[in-house]
Formats: sequence, structure tokens, C-alpha cells
Amino acid sequence: MPKNLKPLSLLLLNIFLCICSLYSQNNKTSVSYWPTENWIVTTPEEQGVDSEIFLKMLEFIQSSPTLDFHSILVIRNGCIITETYWAPYNKNTTHNIKSASKSILSTLAGIALEKNYLDNLEQKVSEFYPEYVNEPLKQDISLEDLLTMTGGFNWMEDAGPSPYDLENWNKIAMRDKPGEEFEYNTMMTHMMSAILTKVCGISTKDFADKWLFKPLGIKNYQWRKGADGIYYGGSDIFLTPRDMAKFGFLFLNNGMWDEKRILPKEWIKKSTSRIVDIPNEISYAVGLDYGYWWWIQEKAYMAWGAGGQYIIVNPNLDLIVVFTADGFDDINLYEQFMKQFLEDYIYSSVISETSIPAKPTALKKINDIIQELENPKEIPIEQTPKIAATISTNNYIFDKNDAGFQSTSFIFSDSKCVWEYYVGEQRVNLQVGLNVNYLINEIAFSMGVNPNGEKIACKGYWNSNVFIIEHHIIGDPSKQIFKFNFDENIISMNLTTIGMDVVIKGTKKSKSDNNDSSQSFYK
Repeated sequence: MPKNLKPLSLLLLNIFLCICSLYSQNNKTSVSYWPTENWIVTTPEEQGVDSEIFLKMLEFIQSSPTLDFHSILVIRNGCIITETYWAPYNKNTTHNIKSASKSILSTLAGIALEKNYLDNLEQKVSEFYPEYVNEPLKQDISLEDLLTMTGGFNWMEDAGPSPYDLENWNKIAMRDKPGEEFEYNTMMTHMMSAILTKVCGISTKDFADKWLFKPLGIKNYQWRKGADGIYYGGSDIFLTPRDMAKFGFLFLNNGMWDEKRILPKEWIKKSTSRIVDIPNEISYAVGLDYGYWWWIQEKAYMAWGAGGQYIIVNPNLDLIVVFTADGFDDINLYEQFMKQFLEDYIYSSVISETSIPAKPTALKKINDIIQELENPKEIPIEQTPKIAATISTNNYIFDKNDAGFQSTSFIFSDSKCVWEYYVGEQRVNLQVGLNVNYLINEIAFSMGVNPNGEKIACKGYWNSNVFIIEHHIIGDPSKQIFKFNFDENIISMNLTTIGMDVVIKGTKKSKSDNNDSSQSFYK
């Protein structure tokens, strides 16, 4: 090479490398590693993020008794920069992501389309299941109508029959012409699960495992299925927060994973773009639009499940945010809470495209809070009410009730309570922590979360003469709060959980008077 051309060649080479680097950053298709097995963990400042804002976030949550987070995970530039768990949850806990499962179903539909199991989105449901579309308007419902929640049914979510029974397609009347009006309806996603099962020749779970979960290294997961053998098409996929983040990372990188294409880039763009306007009367989703089973924010898009389960992808900030929670109040209202929460504590924390000086004081405070949240210090019990000794070993028989509770008893010691109750003919015996920490119990039968048995975390405390138990079925986004009030030989139990707030009364009896069967509230 002539000497006078060498500097020019080096200059052109540098320009070319810079262009390639910019192209890679803007299109998120080339990364330095893939978190198939493990995520890289760094400080926030190494990724241009201000840890002092994260500290304010944790302090805000701690000061807000109505916010019941289970986990928060933030990833920038492919690195975990903050990861927080609230006991009894940790990074290995699989969590029911509820309707965030719908975004996974959307992804499976995109994969099935790319692999020619589906021809196009104009195909009608009637092509696959003519037996479930018993009137002309229903026969016009297309796959795209399913994906956009515009099937046209006269439906109110959580107020009608089960969306997981395909027979209800024939029972629910039409209200609108398909493709015209948004109405959130899990019947749509479950029908897609049934269609994928039929056209792929394997279950939706097996299809997901082959083409999505295994390539991403997602091994520790569960997925519930209905009585008809169809895996739930709109809820009840259980993932760890780190695996939820892998799903977001796949989308952040336009469907690429470990240099292989999992999902067409065109599907990523289409499914996470505004396709449908959300009516203002849907109060929980004010400020959002809708794609193919993705919720579209102004700055990001998200998979969203009831109770505060989120996978949020912000491509402009190279950011993934994962929340799991028990919050059917504040956390589950986007415009009233989550929008501002993201702005104040997540998006505003990104202040540079490159690393910034470390903030060791803020980082130490964050780490101290995280350790305390995941492993709370035991607090000595100041004084157990005298009534605890009075009621220990008593057996209380409940009046007949729709929840199916038959009886309960308590045995108190210095640091725990052994709590036993019968639901129908099923005996449940649990240890309840009395010093802030949960005690974890394993039972051999299902309470509706895990088919082969459950882990249940319990802690209890006194408020005057009222004994309160927090009862978590691990992995379920809702907890049960039991409040027991004792008045001589009378017991009153107030049970609150999602969709239930009941008071059941009973009387003290001998332990030989036990059970009569009834329907469990867990079903």
C-alpha cells in the first residue's frame, strides 16, 4: 500500500467501525453477550444510571404501606443494575405473571406465522374451530381481531363465565362488528392457544419450550392448563423475574438471541406499535394504547399482568424493567401510579450514554436496604397478649359458609404459632412466624397455584386482641389476610384476598367435632 494512502485508509476504517457501532446500538441486534445462562451484574453508574434515584425509589416504597412489591429488576445495556426482592421472594422464585402471559402468546403467534403453521392474520377462527362460532358475526372474527382484542363479544373481564372454556364462545353474544371496538377479553388469547395447539400438532407449552423458552435458557417455569388440556392462553405462566427480563431482552434486540433469529423483526415492530386506541372509560389503562397483546406507552411498551406484573421495554434508553407485586390498587393503575413512578424513579435515573462516577454512599445504602428486605431482621416480641395463652389448643368450629372453612386452632410459643384449619375435608397445618420473618411451609396438595403441592409463607402479629396472619402461596400475586377476633367462646375470622372479603363466625368446641365438606376458596 502506498504510504500516502495509509492515513486515509485508517481514517475510512475508523469511520466504518463507528457507523457499524452506531447501527448496532440503534438496532439492538449485536450485543457483547447473551444472558442465556447468567446475567452480567454491574453498578448503575457503570451503565450511566444514577443510583441516588434508585435509593429514593426504595425509600419511597418503604414509606408507602399500600405498595406491596415482590421484586424489582432493572437492566440497562444488557446488565442488571438493580435487583430487589421482598421476603419471602428471591431471584429463584417463579411468579405467576398473570396477563403478561398474553404477550408471550403474541410472540408464539408470531413464531407460528413465520414457520408457516399459520398462513396469515386474516384467517378466521372458523377455519380452525367452526364448532365454536355459531352465528355470522362470530364467523368473521380473524386472528388479528384476537390479537387486538377486537373480537366484538359482549364481555366484561372478570365478571362473566370462564374465558378458558371454549364452549363459552357459543354462549356469549356479540356486541360489535369484529375488528372495530377494543374490549379486553381473555377468551381471545385462550382461543389462540387452542388454535396453536391444533395447527402445530403439539401443546402450546411444548411449542413455546421448543421455539422460545429453550433458546433463551428459560428452564424454571410452569404453565397451567385447563380441563380440556389446552394451556391457559391469557394467564398463569410462572417465570422468575430474571427470565421475565430475558423475554424483554429478546424484544429489545429485535427478535435476535445468541446470533439466531427467534422472531421476525417485522413482528416485533408491528406487535409493539399502536394498532388500537384504548377507550377512556377503561380507567386502569388511561394513557395507553394497544398492539398485539402488548400495552403501548408513550416511551415504551409493556407486558402487563394483574396485581402489578410488568415487563417494560424502553428501546430508546436500552432499558428493561421487571416488576412483580401484589397490588390490585395503586400498582395496577397505569395513569394514576405507574406512569409517574416510571418517570420519577426509572427513566429519570438514566443520565448518560457512558459510565459516570461511582456513588459508593448511595450504593451502600441501596445494598443495605436490599439485604434487609430479602432477609428481615427478627424483632423480639415485646409482649404477647394474655389471650394467646387462653386460646391456645382451643378448637373453633365455624358456622356454615360458602368459603368452605370448617374449623381452626392455634398453638402459640415464643417465636411462632402452629395454625391448623380445615377447608372441606382438607387439613392444613402451618407454622406462622411471630417475629417479622415469614416461616415457609410445604404442603403436598395444590391450592390452585402449583398442581403438585405448594410452598406457603406465613407471618402473624397482634393488634390489640386481634391476631392477624399474612398467608402467601409462593408465586401467586395475591396474598390472603386473616384477622381473628376472639370474644370468650366466639371467634370471628375476616378473610380478605382478591375478589373476597368475608367474615365467618364460629364457636369453641372440642377437637373431636371436625369436618363437613364444602368448596374451597382456593379453587
